[in-house]
Amino acid sequence: MASPIRKKRGRFWAGVAVVLIVIVLIVFNTLKKTEVDVYVLKPIDLNYTILANCTVDFPKPLDMTFLREGIVRSIEVKDGDRVAKGQVLLRIDDFEASRNLDISRDSLRAAELRLKNAREEVLPNLEERLREFEVNLEQAQIMLKRYREIEAAGGISRVELEKAEKEHQRALSQYNQQKLELDNFSKSGRLADLESQVSIQRTQLELAEKNLADMTLKTPFEGTVLKVHVQTGQKATPTAKAVTVKENANWQLVMNVDQKELPFLEPGLPAVIVFDAYPEERIEGEVSYICTEVDRERNTCELRVEIKEEKPFIKPGMAGKAEILAEAYTNVPAVPSRFIKTDASGSRVWLWNGQEAELRTVTARSVGERWVILEGLPEGSQLLDADLSADAARIKPGREIPAVGNR
Repeated sequence: MASPIRKKRGRFWAGVAVVLIVIVLIVFNTLKKTEVDVYVLKPIDLNYTILANCTVDFPKPLDMTFLREGIVRSIEVKDGDRVAKGQVLLRIDDFEASRNLDISRDSLRAAELRLKNAREEVLPNLEERLREFEVNLEQAQIMLKRYREIEAAGGISRVELEKAEKEHQRALSQYNQQKLELDNFSKSGRLADLESQVSIQRTQLELAEKNLADMTLKTPFEGTVLKVHVQTGQKATPTAKAVTVKENANWQLVMNVDQKELPFLEPGLPAVIVFDAYPEERIEGEVSYICTEVDRERNTCELRVEIKEEKPFIKPGMAGKAEILAEAYTNVPAVPSRFIKTDASGSRVWLWNGQEAELRTVTARSVGERWVILEGLPEGSQLLDADLSADAARIKPGREIPAVGNR
């Protein structure tokens, strides 16, 4: 049986062993280096692409309705038909509208005939009579002047002069009355009334023509009939869809990208689109529109991509992802942007010289958010992904990040 003294000595040396182990572990951990990701610099071909979620926005289907109520008389198309601009799609009963149009045409024709008669017959007759009365007045004035001279010389009696004065007054009265009648007819009287009637009847005819046109639905563009919503004999109303058509135009996708991408964007850039519903289909397109104003709240720019391929499965509102090839760089010293550290002194990188890490200032040019092109470093330089505050003596190369020339 062990004595108490021997037990105490055993516990002492066990404690000493634990302390020594802890000291060894602390020294080991102090001297141990931390492995960090490393990237070996070499020239690559870098395709800088912009990725964004997109939605099919144009052309949107057009739901067409009649402007007036009526019974559907004929349906000229069916679902899936291609139609030309201005082609008739549907008609509603237009008997009443056609009759009103005929009445309006007859009314206008009658008003125009009355106006023509007034201008070509009545007005010339009034003008001719005015000229006759004007001649008579001139003759009466001459006779009155002559009679006054003879009467003053004692050649005729006062009675004969008064007779000449009465004849002059009668001629003047006829002339004034005829001039008043002509003025009333041509300016504010009958002729003006006839011209007003023609104008009114012409307006009525235009309304009747429009009413008749409202009985027919025609396509405003070259397109495709997606759906006919009515049947022959059915009552159509302005509030109910009659037919849905889609313009035969290339699909336009709308997306929003960060305003930082603006320097890389221009119309015509190639793009590849993959729709969520058809992930195996890669569809080619190109940038067709770039925003003229940045959204201040979201700091984004609206972008549109046009699909020129004929893809029957594309539908309005369909969502997907677009990849735009914004710029291509050939044989450039590009590195992932996470290897570039920035502080008040500029862009800096951790380099491995074969034995230890060192921090060096470099000239860097960003290509989007994921890549940076460096200047001044030789090919084969090893860049370490470590924080600026890291201890140079404690880091070393670990997992190598492959150089992949894309964004």
